[in-house]
Amino acid sequence: MLKLLRWLALAGLLAGCAGGPTAEPPTAERLAASPSPSPAPLSATPEPEPAAAGLRVWMPPELAPEAEPGGPELTAQLAEFAATAGQPAQVRVKAAAGPGGLLESLIAAYHAAPDALPDVIALPCGDLETPAALGAVLPLDDRLPAALQADAYPFARTLGQAAGHWYGVPFAVDARVLVFNAATYATPPLRWSEVLTGTLIFPGAEPDGLTLLSDYLAGGPLLDEAGRPRLEATRLAASLAALRDLAQAGRLPLSTLDYADPAATWQVFRERRAGLALTSASWFLREAGRVAGAAAAAPPTTRGVPFTLAEGWCWALVNAGRDPQAAAGLVAWLMTPARHGAWTLAAGVLPAAPAALAEWHAAPAVPLAAEVLTRAEARPGPALLAAAGPLLRRAWEDVLNGRATPEAAAAAAAQSLADQQP
Repeated sequence: MLKLLRWLALAGLLAGCAGGPTAEPPTAERLAASPSPSPAPLSATPEPEPAAAGLRVWMPPELAPEAEPGGPELTAQLAEFAATAGQPAQVRVKAAAGPGGLLESLIAAYHAAPDALPDVIALPCGDLETPAALGAVLPLDDRLPAALQADAYPFARTLGQAAGHWYGVPFAVDARVLVFNAATYATPPLRWSEVLTGTLIFPGAEPDGLTLLSDYLAGGPLLDEAGRPRLEATRLAASLAALRDLAQAGRLPLSTLDYADPAATWQVFRERRAGLALTSASWFLREAGRVAGAAAAAPPTTRGVPFTLAEGWCWALVNAGRDPQAAAGLVAWLMTPARHGAWTLAAGVLPAAPAALAEWHAAPAVPLAAEVLTRAEARPGPALLAAAGPLLRRAWEDVLNGRATPEAAAAAAAQSLADQQP
């Protein structure tokens, strides 16, 4: 567990938190919607924050002012806000998840130590449900300009929703992409069947089965008309068959079951041990220059329509914060297109709105970002992933290992999910 760090003043305007800057990009896992822990029991009462003027902001280390490469841009924006609005922002770094992390600390402070609460918190968008249900974060409809939601990409509007209301403003987005050697593929494959040269890998050990889930969702929803989780066996079998065919052709090795996350697949691609890999856009945006000839596109699908799942971090306003109006002003300030665009470009993450992407101007990654952001859908929430993810992973492992046909594995997964429903 990361230790809580003391406040430091930055030119009287900004406080950053100690801890070495990290060069690792915020991977899909760091940007993922992680399962919401139970608010009780809590092992410790958070310490009250020191009395000081200004706004308190909690952030994860990989996105905070001291992080590289986006930290200097964020530091400059917060300093400008302090000078303009007369509100310095004190940023405190907390772990992205787990004991002492952002969500756990928020819930603990809300129940036991409201004086320790921040005014603004950065949370994985998928974590909004729990604090929203507790009342620990505020609905935003009457507190922030409606354009922040209306002008965002459709998937980003979904990411900011909790319990049917607007609770979060996505500011750092990530999504799955296919990376490949441009010398081998002049144009990216649109279908799995178009992977004709080189070895393809993806994070086959992910508990949520996201690669298979993404391909399945490219053909339709995961919910039935009543809003209950449902897998269509025929559609799932088609996805499984397409990946099995790649394996049988020698393009998809059994070792793909060893890769737990996009960081692992990016490393294999970077070391040229695979010619194609599914990884996170953030890895490509920040490290593509280290791999000669690297290119990226939205992932291929069984049906030939590029599709990807997006996730991200959201700004939220904390209930019982000392100055909700000033806190809302800070979020609105950071999310103006010019600032949002400048910071996301510097940090190597995707923006949540087309106007912010326009601020990237002639950056080489603009075509990739535009394609991915317009193809993306919001990653399903933790409850849905917990229900369907393990079933999809088991189906894929059974097919790849030859223990079941695509049809049998799909039927078993569909029946297991149906059996979970009340």
